[in-house]
Amino acid sequence: MPRSSLQPLIAPTTLASGASAVLFIGVVCWWAWTFLAAPTVALVHPAPPVLIDASAGAALFGAQPDSGHDQVQLLGVLALDPHHGAAIVSIGGDPARVVPLEGRLDDSTTLSEVRAHSIVLDHDGIQREITLPAAANPDGFVR
Repeated sequence: MPRSSLQPLIAPTTLASGASAVLFIGVVCWWAWTFLAAPTVALVHPAPPVLIDASAGAALFGAQPDSGHDQVQLLGVLALDPHHGAAIVSIGGDPARVVPLEGRLDDSTTLSEVRAHSIVLDHDGIQREITLPAAANPDGFVR
């Protein structure tokens, strides 16, 4: 009697069906483990973005590269109200100075607008916005 009850279990189709069921359960468990496991966090910091040299593009259309004498760096903004304000700027690496609203930076450049985080310069009718650089410690000077 025990031989007759084991006979259907060792048939090739039954063994193949059982093996495929075990394999299917194993694959489902592996994918469940993959999707439900906590993702691993990479500890490597990404490289800083590469700055693009715009002087090559300016020379492409026949313009002369900027010599840096009119390079304006915004160091601070003093915005009291829309009609009264000033900016702390450094021009071409010179020491910083305070320029009032509608004040002249040089012969052809004036400070036309002071915003919360930027200024607008008017250079012979062409307006250019200069923003404050990102602070290394944003909570350093907050009152």
